[in-house]
Amino acid sequence: MSQVSWRVRLAFGVGQLPEGIKSAAFGFFLLFYYNQVLGLSGTLSGIAIFIALLFDAVSDPLVGAISDVTRSRFGRRHPYMYAAAVPFAISFYFLFAPPDGLTEIGLFAWLTVFSIATRTFMTFYSVPQMSLGAELSNDYDERTLLSSVRMAMQLVGMFAVLIGGPLLFFAATEEFTNGQLNGAAYPRFAAAGAVIMVFGVWLCAIGTHDQIKRLPQPAETDRFSAQDLLIDIGRAFRIPSFAAIVSASIVSGMNQGMAQALMIYTATYFFELTAGQMTFLFTGGVIGVMTGSVLARPLSNLVPEKKHLYMASLVFYGITTSYVVILRLLDLLPPNGDPLIPPLYIISAGVSGVGLGIYITLGASMIADITDEHERLYGKRQEGIYYAAASFAGKAIGGSGAILAGLIIDFAGIPQGAAPSAVDPESITRFGWALGPAVLFMMAVALVCISFYTISRTQHARILQEIRDTDRNLA
Repeated sequence: MSQVSWRVRLAFGVGQLPEGIKSAAFGFFLLFYYNQVLGLSGTLSGIAIFIALLFDAVSDPLVGAISDVTRSRFGRRHPYMYAAAVPFAISFYFLFAPPDGLTEIGLFAWLTVFSIATRTFMTFYSVPQMSLGAELSNDYDERTLLSSVRMAMQLVGMFAVLIGGPLLFFAATEEFTNGQLNGAAYPRFAAAGAVIMVFGVWLCAIGTHDQIKRLPQPAETDRFSAQDLLIDIGRAFRIPSFAAIVSASIVSGMNQGMAQALMIYTATYFFELTAGQMTFLFTGGVIGVMTGSVLARPLSNLVPEKKHLYMASLVFYGITTSYVVILRLLDLLPPNGDPLIPPLYIISAGVSGVGLGIYITLGASMIADITDEHERLYGKRQEGIYYAAASFAGKAIGGSGAILAGLIIDFAGIPQGAAPSAVDPESITRFGWALGPAVLFMMAVALVCISFYTISRTQHARILQEIRDTDRNLA
């Protein structure tokens, strides 16, 4: 299998719309909603989301392993994609619609339960869907293109949340000049997202349904076993490139998640943007990430090794995300209210998004190449195990990143629902010093992790040739 048609590419890609909606809602609004609107402490909010991430550590590889050995007339992946859509969307809605009158412990429990439910049902869809990216083609460059299309459609979902949300649900009113503080808007926002989620999942499943007959199928002897699952996970992590990309993805995901969760705080309190300027900020960020995802494939012609391009984009993201905050802390920028500040921060968010879009796109493509190395070593395809790790790394964006963000908020001492003018300047300074250097530090850790990735373009060609030789000998 090499190239696929654009119809299949788009059908595969549209499956990322739901994850884009969920990622933007979790990354930008969930912590702010529970902390600033409902009054749950930043630390407890982050802990609740992190607990859900721990459940993902179990559910992601479990779903991946089960789908790897599933035999049905709908193939290995599609049964789960069809079945998960509605419960995924319902859980997402209730996450943003807690009942009135809950105590802080009640809010903590509600956030924990429905974060777990949302993430678990998403796992039953997203791990099989991501596994299709490796199964539809084994071509080194086609996989990058599929990842680019998938990432672009995820960004359409994020764009719908980050632009449509403020315009349609969080617009300023007489009562709430900062529309994100309007608690009544969140259930309506979640309901709209839930409907789009269902249609996105089903469009992907239906649009790729005719590919089932050409996708790899499990052997008759393949059965799910918890013991085999542990063995397979151990085998996966014995491949140095897999350990490298997973660890780098988790650390960079934590970094991205922290920065995303704190973007509203940075814009509202650190740079004091208006509601209208906030819309431009989100727009610039999404356009930047979309640009990066589109550029990933042509840039791979200029920088032929995925690892090198991944590292360059990590550095680019880290510097462009943090430099405006650090310049302000060093008194090298004019004060808030100066006409230079809003466009500088907005443009910086868009530019940093380019680096983010490139390395996320490449990460999925690099994991697809590792599945071929697994087949060469062990004689069978197990995309589900590998994309379970990718799914977990992606969820670290809203899990570990959220708990770091919550700790920073409580450390800074930003009070619930406060107007920017009412916040102690010392709190804003503490916030900035915690955020800016943290982004650079985590970027450096991710660079160290990805340096151990070893699959090059030439090596991947040798892997595929060895698989073909083995298949011919067995035939």
